[in-house]
Amino acid sequence: MIFFGSKGKTVPGQIIEGIECPNCENQKFLTFGIIRYFHLYWIPTFPTSRKAGVECTHCKRTLIGKEVPKDLGKIIKSEVFNKKNIAPMFSGTILIACLILFLAAAVSTNESQEFAYIEQPAVNDLYIVRLPEIFEDADPDFQYGLLKISRLDAGQAELQVSKTGYNRVKGVRKDIRKQRTADNSYFQEQPIYIDTAKLKEMKESGAIYAIERI
Repeated sequence: MIFFGSKGKTVPGQIIEGIECPNCENQKFLTFGIIRYFHLYWIPTFPTSRKAGVECTHCKRTLIGKEVPKDLGKIIKSEVFNKKNIAPMFSGTILIACLILFLAAAVSTNESQEFAYIEQPAVNDLYIVRLPEIFEDADPDFQYGLLKISRLDAGQAELQVSKTGYNRVKGVRKDIRKQRTADNSYFQEQPIYIDTAKLKEMKESGAIYAIERI
């Protein structure tokens, strides 16, 4: 399947008079424009070229681009390639811009939410962590793991540590999505204890990669 490429579109113009057809000497022509554009998934993203053209109304002789007198070509382009005809050629660009803005807003919202979570930890909060930044003996090839708050007491958090490490974050997220983390057997028997104030430092340093609250 072709996801991107280049296509062309013909935009009709007006009937003009005053130039002579080199083939039949007729002096009436239909103007048009040919616009080529880059597309993503068949959605026009931006124009790549614009050419003016004329077609003899009698013999259908066609002149395109440099074949059209320069001054006439400029006039045709200004009439044919107006805002109404050009704007749809940027549909893909507009969609991409909207998607970027949406993702940026989502990331900002998620960061604000995680900041609130780390300020007020709760039992069963799940911390996706970089294990080597917390445990010296962690395997750097499987650096992503999970901590789960099992108890909070007097400014200290008791956290369960996952038995499994992953080389990618999506491995941990899949375990959360599949609710494997709800089973105590997912975690090591021996918990660790960290001051709740330290958790914020771990988030700022990146040791805590992300936070999930169920």
